[in-house]
Amino acid sequence: MTKTYLVVGLGNPEGKYFRTWHNLGFQAAELFAGNATFKKKGNQLLAETRVGDSKVLVLKPLTYMNLSGQAVLAVARKYRLATPQIIVLVDDIYLPVGTVRLKKSGSAGGHNGLKSIIELLHATDFVKIKIGAQPLTPIKGNTADYVLSRIPDDLQATVAQSLADAVAIAHDVIKGVK
Repeated sequence: MTKTYLVVGLGNPEGKYFRTWHNLGFQAAELFAGNATFKKKGNQLLAETRVGDSKVLVLKPLTYMNLSGQAVLAVARKYRLATPQIIVLVDDIYLPVGTVRLKKSGSAGGHNGLKSIIELLHATDFVKIKIGAQPLTPIKGNTADYVLSRIPDDLQATVAQSLADAVAIAHDVIKGVK
């Protein structure tokens, strides 16, 4: 019997946010989806692909970061997914750029997108793949200003490798390797 997984990339839907730190999840989801086409369904963009024998739904919530849980809950209910079948790709300002970390449960760690998902799923046991977005110098002012800022050109190659690493980890989780 094939298992279904949901890979969620967290981000904000407007184009002006695409190359920002806070949209690393969206970028990783697009990389994961490969040639699969995202189709708009309500408050979500959803694509379908396969990893081995598993069906994988790839979700980009269109609700903006702080309400991501709405789209995740809708897809999880529709496809009757248990929380361990959900993998969330997300930026993390507490991890150095170039670092990717796998967490199979745990808190939101101050991330509002994860907080929304936890609140609506009433669970923390979904997989989180955190992509490093830590500033090179301390943040002066509002954290939102930093996470919504564009990724500098000199870090693009490092970030691209992190995205590829995050996708590889998601594949390993689905294959049961991690």
